Amino acid sequence: MISQIANTVGGGLGDLMNLVPTPGKLTILPVSELDPIPIPAGPPYVAMFNPENWQTQSNLEYYQKRKPGNDGVEQGFHLVSAPTLSFDLLIDGTGASGESREVLADVLLLREVVLFNGLKHRPNLLLIIWGTQIFKGVLTSMNVKYTLFRANGIPLRATITLSFVEQKSALQILRLMNLGSADLTHTRVTKKNDRLDLICQYIYQDSRHYIEVARANNLTTFRKLPEGIELVYPPVEK
Repeated sequence: MISQIANTVGGGLGDLMNLVPTPGKLTILPVSELDPIPIPAGPPYVAMFNPENWQTQSNLEYYQKRKPGNDGVEQGFHLVSAPTLSFDLLIDGTGASGESREVLADVLLLREVVLFNGLKHRPNLLLIIWGTQIFKGVLTSMNVKYTLFRANGIPLRATITLSFVEQKSALQILRLMNLGSADLTHTRVTKKNDRLDLICQYIYQDSRHYIEVARANNLTTFRKLPEGIELVYPPVEK
């Protein structure tokens, strides 16, 4: 989930929320680590105005499976791509709203927060906080459009379109995927009265794979398994 109540996200985030300078304003915080507890790595960027849009998207990717002599194409599932987030920010230097910012300086500050980090040789990891919306990720694009200028050409207003992709640690990915399909390697510790053919039926939905599993684990029987040993169940074709 991209959007969730702040106090349900990893331990310590409640303390991190205290680092948001202006409660209720969208804040982009650069961090050195996202998990298990985000660690701030510099000053945050606080939006002048909250965005009028907050767009998230997830895509499912497939590959085509063709059989010889058959024109039909089966769409084989590949993966669910990482969720993305995009929104627009407005910077106003006219003072019409009661607050005024120097547009070029504000854009520069935003770039320092979200773009390339020379010390790490990569863009900053980012924690984006807006009310109950929490997003952990990295920048994928930043487009700045200036729409109002002083007579000398200095911009007085800018609309910035930002896009991000979610970032997760390898451990988080494995936990969220909850992988359990038969085309992946499994391990399982035997219990009293376990039978290999019944376990194969549970894992593969086919008890006949007990022979391959017994061979992979150097077992001489499938009926009386030693209790408390870890067996490997190798992948099989879907």
